[in-house]
Amino acid sequence: MAVLVYGLLQYRRQVSIQSWTAAIDSEIADAIVNSGDVARHSKISDATHKSGFRRVFLEKLVSAEKKFSGGAGHVIRSLFEVYGLEKESLCKLKKKRPYMIAGGIQELTAMKVEKALPAISQLLQHESPQVYQEAQYSVVRFEGFDGLTFLNDAQGILSEWQQLRLLNSIPAVPQDADSKIRQWLQSENSSVIIFVLRLIRKYQLLNMYTDVLQLLSHRETEVRNQSVQSLQALENSDTLRHLETSYDLQPEPVRIEIMKAVIKMGDRRAAEFYTEKLLSSASAGVKILAAQGLCDLGMTEQLISMSSQADISAELSSIIKHALQEKI
Repeated sequence: MAVLVYGLLQYRRQVSIQSWTAAIDSEIADAIVNSGDVARHSKISDATHKSGFRRVFLEKLVSAEKKFSGGAGHVIRSLFEVYGLEKESLCKLKKKRPYMIAGGIQELTAMKVEKALPAISQLLQHESPQVYQEAQYSVVRFEGFDGLTFLNDAQGILSEWQQLRLLNSIPAVPQDADSKIRQWLQSENSSVIIFVLRLIRKYQLLNMYTDVLQLLSHRETEVRNQSVQSLQALENSDTLRHLETSYDLQPEPVRIEIMKAVIKMGDRRAAEFYTEKLLSSASAGVKILAAQGLCDLGMTEQLISMSSQADISAELSSIIKHALQEKI
């Protein structure tokens, strides 16, 4: 009996959700087609007192907002206001369950409820990563670069996905941002440094070159790798020398990254560097990249001559031949 009752309840719930979804989709489509003529419809209004309906309605609105922009996006946000869903989202910020708080932040952010920003900002130090990451994304969506002030004392790890979300939400970097960026590059949180290095690359902040160069001695290998990528992105006439000078001071993963960066630069002055590493490096990975670099500079004849030498090792001969085949 219990199983039958449970099954019946689940069936009714599913039927209700399907019915609500159809009505909500129709309401959103009509509002968009009618160019913003948004008004409460009885079929929708009669169901808004049900918590399940409001949850589905909010999910559909947030999903629709991601798909539309301009006038259509404004219409979707108007529906959010007309049906009084703002209060529902604000109440979620006071819940105890992280997923509910994060959902409320997502809804308020998508619907651009700026008056919720103070309450969302208070959640930047929340113990749940799910919550504080949504709060970080929200303040940056609302405030742009100025919303990154949470980096001053950020303790949690900024995941790869979170960094990409934040980068895509920053429309521009102010001209007077140097002091803030330098402060973040000194952070004890390595993920903050990595994020800022990506920010420097994306916006080509050439005046940060020297600060990035100093990070080649950072304790974290990944920070060094990101620094190499940033130096290549900010390339100037001294970059090749800086990378070559630093090469022998680095662990192998960073040496590999330096080789990749030098190849991207396409600087003909690197020929001697490639040749030296091809002949002397103990790392097969470095040798492969050095041979590739020489090929990219058009030095195939030198490689052919090198591979024909009697005292060349079988490994080096194989690497050179492989590089030449790839070039062809």
